[in-house]
Amino acid sequence: MADKPTQPIDVDVEHDSQGGVCRASIRFGPHYRVEVSSEDDRTEFVLVYTHHGFRADASDPGGELERIIERVRETDPGLTVD
Repeated sequence: MADKPTQPIDVDVEHDSQGGVCRASIRFGPHYRVEVSSEDDRTEFVLVYTHHGFRADASDPGGELERIIERVRETDPGLTVD
């Protein structure tokens, strides 16, 4: 059986005027992307395949992103990571 070719992982990082990271985007697999951006003390998380996905506020513990992660953990316990 031949080895399957590795698909590239493309990482793009943008910096703010002070040199800090304000956005990081990772494209991987056949059509997936995860992006984290920060603006005005808020952090946003985006997860998509092709052009479908979701965005969630990731600024606060117990916020939108944490609730989404907990929902996935409850729905698909075999996928959990601790």
